[in-house]
Amino acid sequence: MLGALDRSAMQARADERLRSLVLDAVADVLQGVDVLVTPTLAVLPVANRDDGTTTGPSEVGGVPVDPSIGWCLTYPFNFTGHPAASVPAGLADGLPVGLQVVGQRHDDAGVLAVGAALEAVLPWATTYPGAGA
Repeated sequence: MLGALDRSAMQARADERLRSLVLDAVADVLQGVDVLVTPTLAVLPVANRDDGTTTGPSEVGGVPVDPSIGWCLTYPFNFTGHPAASVPAGLADGLPVGLQVVGQRHDDAGVLAVGAALEAVLPWATTYPGAGA
């Protein structure tokens, strides 16, 4: 992976074009809806590593992915700048599962309102070991 200082103008322009394509695709998906709700991850949760370099699988559903980020469903919305929040949704094998709420561009308040409503019906503070401590 190239750092920003290692990229040519042509590579940077290609990245901008890709971002525009993804931005347009997300706008199409969100057309006519207030929010999109997805899992936070494409796989069951993975344990965090102590050294800060948590990695996941190198394949999801038979498709090769980058083990550092390819299994995270948050990346496209970070890339496009859509507001998103992950809300606790339960445990799988003792590890937390997140539910991602994605909103229209600039509708941070709407995303936070949906996240708060989900937390009200899915209270998690007493579910997770060590939560609220």
